Amino acid sequence: MASPSPPVRPWADLQHDLLVVIMSRVGVPELLFGGASRACSAWQASARDPLVWRRVDLRDWAALTSARRRLAAGDGAAAAAGRGRIPLQAALCSVLEIVVRRAAGRMEILLLPEFADEEHLLFLAQRNPNLHYFSLQATCVTYDQFCKAIDKLQFLKGMAVDESLINHDVLSHVHQCCPDFLELKVFALYVDEEIASIICNSLPRLKKLEIPNSDMSCAAIMKFLDCLEELEYLDISGYETSAISSAVLQKASRLNIFIWNSKFELGEFTDCSNCGEHCINPQEPCKCVMEHRVMDWLAGPSQPS
Repeated sequence: MASPSPPVRPWADLQHDLLVVIMSRVGVPELLFGGASRACSAWQASARDPLVWRRVDLRDWAALTSARRRLAAGDGAAAAAGRGRIPLQAALCSVLEIVVRRAAGRMEILLLPEFADEEHLLFLAQRNPNLHYFSLQATCVTYDQFCKAIDKLQFLKGMAVDESLINHDVLSHVHQCCPDFLELKVFALYVDEEIASIICNSLPRLKKLEIPNSDMSCAAIMKFLDCLEELEYLDISGYETSAISSAVLQKASRLNIFIWNSKFELGEFTDCSNCGEHCINPQEPCKCVMEHRVMDWLAGPSQPS
């Protein structure tokens, strides 16, 4: 005789704290315009809990827009209102308004979409001054407005910004206004010793520095390792030219984490067995390998034995 099936309990009976943990793993599009916004009252309440909004990732704006359109499609009035295109800047402000209201001052991390600018950051800083970390990839930023936002973010611990903001005045202002600032990520194409010096002199207490996918000189890397005495985490992964020497590795041995993997070989460079030359880019092999390939081509296809 088959044993009776255990009773099925409804999802709504889950404890609120557990539902909050679940909702904190759901993306912002679903929280605002997806299933979470239209579920049972228990799920709606947990989705609106400020603890869910401690980390907000708005970088996937396309997904957010798509979810908003799906919601509007099911609501005739909303669909009619949504037929007119809303400018991106205004749309982001409206989303930030909702997010800030939901977070109730508890938002700690905000990752903004690529088109966001310093006005959005100032908008946020005025309403959520307890922010600990933000990501702003804008390449053309008004320094005055950016610094106004920083003035209000006295609890800021880190930020991810474009290389256009890496200058002495801006970073020194961050250092003066944010005593707990310890983490910096830079979106840059190239970093030389001069840029490294600006970072080191302006933010001497950095513990975590990330500059991925950037062409970086060996002198810049050495500058970071020599001058940032409290540095614990350095990520310079994804570069296309080798700047890692034995001296760099020796100095970096004091770090807790050092990520320097090449874009092509993940940290291990291929040496030609004949000439010993580094083959950093498989698409641009050393002269010896090129000659070998030419000879193979001249010889024609190999004959089966």
